[in-house]
Amino acid sequence: MSNCVPTKRFIVVTAALAVVGLVGCGGGATGLPQSVTIELPDGTTTEATLGAGVISLADSTWAFSQSFEGGGTASVPFVTLKFGPEGELASFEDNTFSPEIFGDTIIFDGTTRNTSQAGLTYAAATFGAETSDATGFAFVGELNAFAPILGTVANATATASGEFDAEDADVMTGSFSFIANILVELPGVPTDTIEQTLNFRATRID
Repeated sequence: MSNCVPTKRFIVVTAALAVVGLVGCGGGATGLPQSVTIELPDGTTTEATLGAGVISLADSTWAFSQSFEGGGTASVPFVTLKFGPEGELASFEDNTFSPEIFGDTIIFDGTTRNTSQAGLTYAAATFGAETSDATGFAFVGELNAFAPILGTVANATATASGEFDAEDADVMTGSFSFIANILVELPGVPTDTIEQTLNFRATRID
């Protein structure tokens, strides 16, 4: 996996459709699982149910930027995460991973929604958990994209794993990955698997 900001090809191909991926149980017409196994920053694993969150993040909004080895102040914003009242991941905002298809916002509520492309819909769900000492957390966002007649045309998994800054409650750091599987070849978008991982520094903005 490369450690770089989303390339245009990555954005377009990822956009062309969208998410599923970890161990879980099947769930309804959207194909989204009811639970997934999450690995936490301390090395432990837990089974997180659909919609589960991290209470420390309840009703907050965080701006995520790519951080680079060697330190310094340079960073590249790539997404804003908004969390709901139970600390569940509610949405990607200022989204750079798939704006051509999903637009600037991806909603993780498990329901079918229209994309920016006519005839293409998606459903996205979220799963979250925290470490026993509440210093670290992990989230998995899963999406499926659908086209008429063809059914599921792509799936993807977004994973964030990080820790809260011990000296600043408004900062957290960790790693973020996005894996997209294009299942059906569409015009200009061949079947493919796209993987990308980067380190992040997130700051609370609300």
